[in-house]
Amino acid sequence: MRNLPLRGLGRARAVLAAIVILGGSAAALAAVAHAQQTVRPADPSVTELRTLADHYRRVTWEFQRAADSRRTATSFSYRRSSDLAYLRWTIDSWTRRAYLARDLALHSIRRKLAVRLPAPPGLRISRAREMRYSRRLTLALRRIYPGRVTRQFASARARSDRATLRLWQEREAAAALLVARNAVRQARVVGWLNDAFLCIHRFEGAWTSNTGNGYYGGLQMDRRFMVTYGREFVGRWGTADNWPVWAQLETAARAYPNRGFSPWPNTARACGLI
Repeated sequence: MRNLPLRGLGRARAVLAAIVILGGSAAALAAVAHAQQTVRPADPSVTELRTLADHYRRVTWEFQRAADSRRTATSFSYRRSSDLAYLRWTIDSWTRRAYLARDLALHSIRRKLAVRLPAPPGLRISRAREMRYSRRLTLALRRIYPGRVTRQFASARARSDRATLRLWQEREAAAALLVARNAVRQARVVGWLNDAFLCIHRFEGAWTSNTGNGYYGGLQMDRRFMVTYGREFVGRWGTADNWPVWAQLETAARAYPNRGFSPWPNTARACGLI
């Protein structure tokens, strides 16, 4: 190869040095960017911790109302505190209370309405699992009362995973309270018949039963019975296997003054009703 002139050689060395320097700078910039991406986010502020404590306090109280249990008293001292350790302790305390209140509310709903609800997970689970459970529970409760769930409601999300979890926790507590209030209203309307029809249901079938024999739901109603005593429910949801439990019980109670337990001769006899 032909030798380069000294001047050309100097220029080549300068270009090479520039390339090395620039390459090193690019690598350094990339390392800084990576470090910035992997740095832990800043700790929550005092305001954020107070807000989170308020969230779990509200959820606790809502579930306690649904369970018809005494509301946990508080002095709201966390709203005046700037002690991060104390605020975290307060959040943990209200979180445990919220989960306990939720268990009590769901037990009450299951007992009053004889419905199945998703079993709660343990305390120490991932945020994603807790969010999935809260959503499943909310939708299950909404299908009991008021009996429908819109696509927009079911797909709701907030600005972050943390905020989405809080959204569904608030929704599950509100849904439990609605179902509990409806159960009280139903008990006033149906009275002792509620227990009677729940007994009949245990011998008839699942609340979602549709075996193709012309009878539907947990009390095995035929089409004529459904249209006669639950016309608005037929128009809203179709056959009784799609109705919430409260609607099936209310329809049976409407029929009772005219027909007694005659639509269920065998199962009513097994329950000692006739």
